[in-house]
Amino acid sequence: MEERICDDSDSDNSEDGTPEEIQLFYDEWDKSQGFEIDFSKLNFCFDWKPLDLDDSTMVDEPQTNRDFIAMLSNRALTKHNADNGTSLELGKVLRANFHPSAGITFYISFQVNDPSVVNRQTKPYRAMVRYLAGDIER
Repeated sequence: MEERICDDSDSDNSEDGTPEEIQLFYDEWDKSQGFEIDFSKLNFCFDWKPLDLDDSTMVDEPQTNRDFIAMLSNRALTKHNADNGTSLELGKVLRANFHPSAGITFYISFQVNDPSVVNRQTKPYRAMVRYLAGDIER
């Protein structure tokens, strides 16, 4: 089977993809609102990409993208907990998709632990995080 690769054009102009390719992207996006896009089905994706969590494209080694996404996930959980009076804890980062925006917008899927629940079963969680380089002190 031939591997499909999204078009890497730097424009989201509709002329860069056929109407069928554009519709396929939107159909795939609609299934999960950007969190779990199956990029293997797409030839055109408006510069959306899956993030390889085990690579270091977003950070300096020895850190990995997984470390970076875990940090962003923890920031999202801190805000969620403050806004909702909860104490959710990051479990495992599952995947992240991203696209350029005013910075980079990440669509992160991960598991959380809820200490208020007796069996502490993990729950799925999603966060959209907009990242501007230099905006976060580590």
